[in-house]
Amino acid sequence: MKFSCTKSDLERASVIAERFTGKQTALPILGHVLLAAQGNVLTLTATNLEHAVELRVPARVTKEGRASVPAKVFASVLQSLGDGEVWGEGERGNLHLRTNARESRLNGSVVDDFPLVPKVKKTATFSVDAASLARALAHVLPAVSASEFKPELSGVFFRPGKQELTLAATDTFRLAESVVPLAKNEPGAESPFIMPHRSAAELSRILDGEDGMVRIAVGDNQMSAETGGGLLTSRLIEGSFPDYKAIIPTRFATSAYLSREDVTRGVRAASIFASKLSEINVRVGQKQIEIKAANPDVGEYRTEYPASLNGKEIAMSFNWRYFLDGVTQLDDEEMFFGCNEASSPALIRNKSHGAFTYVVMPIRLT
Repeated sequence: MKFSCTKSDLERASVIAERFTGKQTALPILGHVLLAAQGNVLTLTATNLEHAVELRVPARVTKEGRASVPAKVFASVLQSLGDGEVWGEGERGNLHLRTNARESRLNGSVVDDFPLVPKVKKTATFSVDAASLARALAHVLPAVSASEFKPELSGVFFRPGKQELTLAATDTFRLAESVVPLAKNEPGAESPFIMPHRSAAELSRILDGEDGMVRIAVGDNQMSAETGGGLLTSRLIEGSFPDYKAIIPTRFATSAYLSREDVTRGVRAASIFASKLSEINVRVGQKQIEIKAANPDVGEYRTEYPASLNGKEIAMSFNWRYFLDGVTQLDDEEMFFGCNEASSPALIRNKSHGAFTYVVMPIRLT
């Protein structure tokens, strides 16, 4: 195997691939990345048997072949090399890397020991703009449950429709929903599924800055997402995502339009003085929003910003992290805030559109 490619492209792919490797001592090969040089592409493959990635790097291949090397060592060596072009050559199971000023040799392993990445037996496929899906994933990922007590909440819910794709996540303390238009939806592709958090987070990173479309295929408790730059394969979470639509309020006794930047600044400042419950107090009045916090060990904080209120005044307490996770995902300069009672969920969204909806539960003090 002989190839040359841009060092920055290969380094980015190696860093992504390393995150897909496994740490199982019983199967040390899962800590390796497989390099395959063919045609004008160098493909990097990594897997931990739960999810896998194949990344395509444009390359000049003078001799086709494969090599398997430790992923962490491979990524670290590339980061230490200078910028420019990098040359690689596989020899006797090892991999030689060099630039104009540096060179190294990585001890490899038997290529045939590397596990095969299973192909998804497609039962449904649809396509969506890569940049739009990356943004939608970034919107909902903070709301995924970190607990494995309810596995169906530990991932991102995908619900493809005829013309749009809905993503949702909840940890029961907040709910995030993001809707993006579908570029293409083939017949039978309207079955929902739950993608594990780690796989969804990696997909979001891979799609960041990606142009074009991403093609999603689902089947046999697996899914794949493919772009021009590579392919991600992941198992799916079994179970049913809760019917969350009833939780989203549609009518409000109190609603207000607020400056997203003011609210962000106020909540971050108040968080310094938040209690052990991470509690901040939000009061929406006729002409202003008041944000305050108090901690007997730190002190007190209070600030006010202009607000446009419709309905009755209200005071609520929130976990500042949960509240801020929703606000920071908004696009508009002005945000909508709506609620009914101090103990009922509050809704946050953009002023101009409802493509992203965030519902956060207040802290109930007894």
